[in-house]
This record gives sequence, structure tokens and C-alpha cells, in this order.
Amino acid sequence: SDLVSRTSGYRKLNADRAPEIYKSIMDPDSTLQYMAAVIRTSIDAYANIAGLDISKNPGITATLYNLGDVRQRAQALARKNAGRAKPLMPEENYYGWLVNSKLAELAPLVR
Repeated sequence: SDLVSRTSGYRKLNADRAPEIYKSIMDPDSTLQYMAAVIRTSIDAYANIAGLDISKNPGITATLYNLGDVRQRAQALARKNAGRAKPLMPEENYYGWLVNSKLAELAPLVR
């Protein structure tokens, strides 16, 4: 909510205004802002915590959007990669695999 507020000018969401949260989620124009913020947070977390650039792999960002707990996942992968010559990357789940397998069809829709 903070990132969306800073970048879009939308009012910060507040649990005391539940109808506003529902409207933000259900409105395709505003929900895209929140989805983008979640994805940006994932990219930043993996860069800052695990030292990995996941920004070029929509399947990974889709997986993380689907699963959540991004900071904890980045920390776990950073621990796993400590001391490795070649770091492991996060793995896609089915949702991420599907996004990557349909990328040729999806890309024109977001450009």
C-alpha cells in the first residue's frame, strides 16, 4: 500500500476502511498497481537479500507473487547459496512455469 501510494498517488489502504480495500482489489485499474508493487517488492528483495536478479524471469516473479513470503524465501535462498561458487536461483512452481510457457501470448497484452 505504501509503495502504491508513493508511485500512483492512491490513498494508503487501511484495514479500518475494508470497503475501500475490496474496491481496490476488484477494480482492474487499481489492482494492477498493487500487483505491480508486490512484484517489484519481490525483485528488490531477491536483489537486496539474496544478491540475485530475478527481474528478467516472469515465471519466477509469478511464482513469488503466487506463493508470498518473499523476504523469508530470499533469506532462505541466500543462506543456501552462502559459499556456493554458482548460486542457485529460485525455482518456478506450476504457475510460474505456465507464465513462462505462455510468454509469447502474454507479452503483447502488457505492452
